[in-house]
Amino acid sequence: MKKTMQLWGLFLMVGMLVFASSCKKDEVVTPAKSLYERLGGNAAISAVIDQFVANVAGDARINAFFADAAASPARLTKLRNNLINQVAAATGGSEKYTGLDMKTSHKGMGIEDSHFTALVEDLALALDKFKVPTAEKTELLTALAGLKADIVEGPKSLYVRLGGNPAITLVIDDFIGKVAADTRINAFFAAAAASPARLNKLKLNLVNQIGEASGGPEKYTGLDMKSAHKGMKITDAQFNALVEDLQASLVKFSVESRTKIQLLGALGGMRADIVGQ
Repeated sequence: MKKTMQLWGLFLMVGMLVFASSCKKDEVVTPAKSLYERLGGNAAISAVIDQFVANVAGDARINAFFADAAASPARLTKLRNNLINQVAAATGGSEKYTGLDMKTSHKGMGIEDSHFTALVEDLALALDKFKVPTAEKTELLTALAGLKADIVEGPKSLYVRLGGNPAITLVIDDFIGKVAADTRINAFFAAAAASPARLNKLKLNLVNQIGEASGGPEKYTGLDMKSAHKGMKITDAQFNALVEDLQASLVKFSVESRTKIQLLGALGGMRADIVGQ
């Protein structure tokens, strides 16, 4: 009887070992979920990007970089879709990013460390709003940090971002042409337009004025704005027409939004010395 019990015990142990071994071989190992899946797929990523775009639009530290896109529904939609596809593709989704690489798309923008930090903070806020877990949030922000070298160029003067003297000269040539055709204000420039020497002097003064004001080596030697416009009785509407013509020239030469806003802002600062004199 004792031997029989021992045999049964041995058989039971062997059976358990065989069963355990069999279970181990047949066990299905669940593959780790991709970051894309853990984020919630396309729908969740789209919600985060929509909030991120809204955060950037309200962030005075960086929204000037996106002013042109914000002003065009088609461009804004394209930017949004590119961001969704970029994040999705980078995190393991089936989406395809078809936009420019980061270095090319940010070339010449003069993005600095502080601007990049602001962008990261705006994305982090969007992730927090949707309660993205810390692990996934960290993984995504780390991936963004890896793009920093291709995005940040370091400080660049407005003059450099405009393209220096050659680019400023092209813009001014086009601007003068637009003013000459603008019936709202071309009467102010009729005398200069009738004299090649005066027109050339006006052009050089404008180029030098913008060059010097934007950080270039040029020297403006003309009259100050108050003296130059004294007695002309320029109205706000006429000043706005001048700004519109300059803006159209900047758009024609694809001057990026932050640079354009800075230059137009500088012109706006002269309004008090030009209007009503």
